[in-house]
Amino acid sequence: MHHGRLTSTGNSCSKLPGWSAPRVEVTGRLPALFCSFLALSTNLKSSAVQAKSWHTIGIGRIEQVGRRAREHSRPSGTILVASCHRQDGHAPHLSHLHAPHLPLSPIAKANRPAWDRVTHRAMKIHLGIVLALRLDAVAPFSAPSRLGEARRQLLVWSTLEREIVLDDSPAFADGTPGSGTTLTTPEKSDDNRPPGERENDTFQCDPSVWRWRGFQIDGLNAATENLAQMTSIASRFVRKGPKAASYWARHAGRTTYFVANAALGTAASQLHSSLTGTAQSSPINNLNSDIASRLILEAFLSYEQDYAKIEGGEYSEPWDMKRGHRQSSPINVATQTSRFVSEAIGTLARRGRQAEEDKNTWITDKASPDLYPEYYRTAFHYQTDGWMSKRSADVYETSTETLFLGRQDCMQRTALQPLVDFSKGRDPKLGPLRVLEVACGTGRFMTFMRDNLPLNAECTAIDLSPYYLDAARENDEYWRKFRREEGMDGAIKPLRCIQSKAEELPFEDGSFDAVVCVYLYHELPRDIRAQVSSEMARVLGKDGILVFADSIQKGDRPILDSALGNFGNMNEPYYGDYINDDLPRHFFSAGLTPKTKTVCSTTKALTFQKE
Repeated sequence: MHHGRLTSTGNSCSKLPGWSAPRVEVTGRLPALFCSFLALSTNLKSSAVQAKSWHTIGIGRIEQVGRRAREHSRPSGTILVASCHRQDGHAPHLSHLHAPHLPLSPIAKANRPAWDRVTHRAMKIHLGIVLALRLDAVAPFSAPSRLGEARRQLLVWSTLEREIVLDDSPAFADGTPGSGTTLTTPEKSDDNRPPGERENDTFQCDPSVWRWRGFQIDGLNAATENLAQMTSIASRFVRKGPKAASYWARHAGRTTYFVANAALGTAASQLHSSLTGTAQSSPINNLNSDIASRLILEAFLSYEQDYAKIEGGEYSEPWDMKRGHRQSSPINVATQTSRFVSEAIGTLARRGRQAEEDKNTWITDKASPDLYPEYYRTAFHYQTDGWMSKRSADVYETSTETLFLGRQDCMQRTALQPLVDFSKGRDPKLGPLRVLEVACGTGRFMTFMRDNLPLNAECTAIDLSPYYLDAARENDEYWRKFRREEGMDGAIKPLRCIQSKAEELPFEDGSFDAVVCVYLYHELPRDIRAQVSSEMARVLGKDGILVFADSIQKGDRPILDSALGNFGNMNEPYYGDYINDDLPRHFFSAGLTPKTKTVCSTTKALTFQKE
């Protein structure tokens, strides 16, 4: 372990175009210093310093590094980090830093505004680590254009050689080092931070975690700013070439269709209420142009994130983009719109009334009580019949995509990358890949999985609704037929569909190599979440992976925390508890190890492994 005293003043950011040279001073005894000469190559010169490794990480990670330094390392040095500022006068804001989590000195506290918006003053931080700030020469963060662009970065030298280990190998497609750490599973949870923020300490976080965490974190942009960003996104797609432009055109059209659906459904509901004398408040009454444009911008950003994964070879483009797919048929479009508008009239009326009788379905406690538990016997989303009718299954995909303005498929595909990576790294000699999807719904996501997995993969899907299982079978049959017509192997095995509760899976221990669960946990009581986690871990084989995707929670996107619980008003009785639940704890208790975390808009995906 080396010790030394360093004092440096100079041009740590002078090589970055558009930035003025800051002043950086480091004093004190610095144990186990990991130094990069890329940023301070001419300024930090001492025999006591070893250049071992360097890493660029999302700015949100400074919270974790700073907190662990405070908890596990003595404040062995005073580190002075000066601010950079753009020569054009714009100051990039670093509200992502969340100063309360950092042990600031009195001098820094006196200059507290420097943490809210970067000024030209230096700040002292008493930590057992050395931090040197570097900001890319781009405008203040608004919308990520591609991995590596519009990202605040830090060069981090860690003295916590056992508590924090930064990986030397690139973790993501753009080649930037991963922001994750090698951490042991926490033995207790006495941290009062919200769950979405707390779990960032445990998982290897994709850059998307920090991008979405910082998205409009200082407040919603005006509609004009959002529109400008949307135009910029469209321009970037077009510049990438015909393939990207085609993806963009289809998905921009997709959002246009679902926005129109939302408008038609709302108008039809209001007209019906007016004619029947039962006028109800509309969910879009409080939707101003700023909010509406932000929601559309989120869809566009989701498409850009999705395409970056496709372009990077993480997974293939959606098979439903292919020419001849039924979703492009005018007849199919008209049919789905008609079904949605008809359903919207009843759904919006029930949401407006919020009456207890509107939450009931035709299932009672006398109808197969052992099969349909109490938590399941409610009309989730105020949808007709809940999950228990063909009508519900037929309109579900259109209803949910309309709710998210077309970005739901992109958000679900956050669960696709870890599964594809696992499949590619698996030894074919082990036999066909065995995959289970828990709570498959209509089976739409299963078709995306099957389209990216080996053709001989043995796929099983379980759901509690027989009507949704029928839809899953039909979607799988259409996918197999569509692929056969493209010349793929005609002997692809059909999807095996089984009606079952997720907390009582009818499979032997270790029956599957991969288990996937999408959008289930927010509709479960907390004790059932624990049971489902245990069951999925039980049926997962050794070295297998479990991929979980669901709604973000409090702490994942702080700007949304105050409004996140409003989704519970759509007859989601367990959502309020879900957004505050320590989800990883359920999986840790079942013996699984945390791996990766990805965020796309309002969905996050967590990956675990059974070792």
